[in-house]
Amino acid sequence: MFNTPAPYILLGLVLYFLTYRFYARWVDKKIWETDPNRPTPARLYFDGVEFFPVSKYVLFGYQFKSVAALGPIVGPVVATLFFGWAPALLWVIFGNMFIGWVQDYSAMMMSIRSEGRSMGPITYKLLGDKARKILLIYIIFYLIIITAVFEWTIVDVFNRVPGTFTAVLFVLAGGVVFGLLIFRMRLDVLLATLVALAIVLVGYFTVVLLPYARQPGTNFLDSSEFFVSHNFDKRLTYPGTFTVLFWLIVVSILYYISSITPMPRFLLPTVYVGYLPSIIALVLVLIAAVFTPISGLAIQQPAMKEFYVDPLKDPRGGPLWPILFVTIACGAISGWHSLVSSGLTSKQLEYETDALPVGGGAMMTEGAVALSSIASVMVLERVTGTAADYVQGATLLTTSLYRIPAVYMSILYGIFVAVMGLITSMLFVRVFRLVMAELFEDTPLGNKHISTLLIIILSGFLAFVGSWTNLWVFFGGTNQLLAALALLLVAIFLASIKKPNAYVFIPGIFMTVTTLAALAWETYVYGLYGVLNTPMPVQKSVAVLYGNTLVQVANILSAAFGALLLVLGVLMSYYLLAGWAKYRRGQK
Repeated sequence: MFNTPAPYILLGLVLYFLTYRFYARWVDKKIWETDPNRPTPARLYFDGVEFFPVSKYVLFGYQFKSVAALGPIVGPVVATLFFGWAPALLWVIFGNMFIGWVQDYSAMMMSIRSEGRSMGPITYKLLGDKARKILLIYIIFYLIIITAVFEWTIVDVFNRVPGTFTAVLFVLAGGVVFGLLIFRMRLDVLLATLVALAIVLVGYFTVVLLPYARQPGTNFLDSSEFFVSHNFDKRLTYPGTFTVLFWLIVVSILYYISSITPMPRFLLPTVYVGYLPSIIALVLVLIAAVFTPISGLAIQQPAMKEFYVDPLKDPRGGPLWPILFVTIACGAISGWHSLVSSGLTSKQLEYETDALPVGGGAMMTEGAVALSSIASVMVLERVTGTAADYVQGATLLTTSLYRIPAVYMSILYGIFVAVMGLITSMLFVRVFRLVMAELFEDTPLGNKHISTLLIIILSGFLAFVGSWTNLWVFFGGTNQLLAALALLLVAIFLASIKKPNAYVFIPGIFMTVTTLAALAWETYVYGLYGVLNTPMPVQKSVAVLYGNTLVQVANILSAAFGALLLVLGVLMSYYLLAGWAKYRRGQK
């Protein structure tokens, strides 16, 4: 075996390129038969709010930043902590090659060929109202869990890496300015991008030049110290060290704004601008990983570790199968991507032929993010299983090659992680609001303000009590099951129009079995801690500060969520498989 990350990262990148060049293009041309002259929903139903054509270059950035969040960063870190980097690497590479991009691209094409409809209406058309309602209820609880997981991690980074939030504010400001330049002033995309990038860079250098951010020892606080900082009155003078509750309130305000404002005014341009520093940070760390033979960094983590981790030792663990396949969420495949591709991006695609570079290309790029995460933890002597591991490892890789002071790179990767999580989770809240409106039309729960506040309160509570570490695997199970359901739905759609569908059906079956097993396991783990009346390790500080009852309420609530999602997942899988069999037989 090689002693540096370089050959393994290169192997992944080459295989992604070959997959896109041959397999993906074959699917695009032979199965979907995309045509640049066929009008897309963006051009047919232009309204300037949800439907409007966007350049594929901007849309690629939007899609990438919408789907690439904390999953490809934290997932490989946790997987490497328990199982070693080799299983994580293999799943990231081959999962993406045969399942990940397949779902993103195919869900987008299914929506485009269905007049821009999202998964709910398409399910109604193909399988009926009962299946549609089951799917929408599943998505609602899934979005609560995924928002809670990301919210905790964002707050964690804001506390651990001083100055990160200030830099993120400049990213948000750059997004607002970019939106004004593009959609109001009709400025050239390249020029508007340069203006937005300049604003982002001003924010970055504003942070790194401030004395507080440069003080040694202010980064990567121990997680136990972090939880003690729940004391709301304990503040330092610089934004970046405020308490957990304060940051939860700040993030909630951003969630609310992103949910209720029109897409072109805030969310779409902000997502695109967030892509700019993210892609710069990604390229820098990938180059550093490829050149580790020159920088002299060797692999410190073992290739293989455990095949089974006792949940009482660490609730994030469990058996290698199915836990590895849901721990790495998004780097190999993610159900969230199907919601973005079918519910958002498909309404802005200018030409059908843009679906492959936007949908498939963005997913391959997210796979590169997961590869960069694996490379980052490979060179660390100690892994804790948090987003801070990625910041620390990426900083080590880049400073060793480029000889840049660590403060510049640690803040860059702190911004990278925070932006990846914050902007994508703003989309979670918006999609939740849209799903609630579809399911509870003409009722108070369908009101955009009430539904937005509902997810903010529920996810904020779960994040506050520190359930995120085990919720991460829980989120992975629900997330990957949604991906399985999306793949099976595409298979039904293709069968209904007499097109080959094995390329989505087979991965859909594998993911269905795997994720239902993972959901059953995670429900058992939460139930175990609830029965034992014992807080999880990361919850102990919260239990001391606020009482064990609060923690147990969160665990019991999570176990109930798990049981419900498992039942909904089994029901939805039944409807999808029955529907696929019906259309395969040629019934109407």
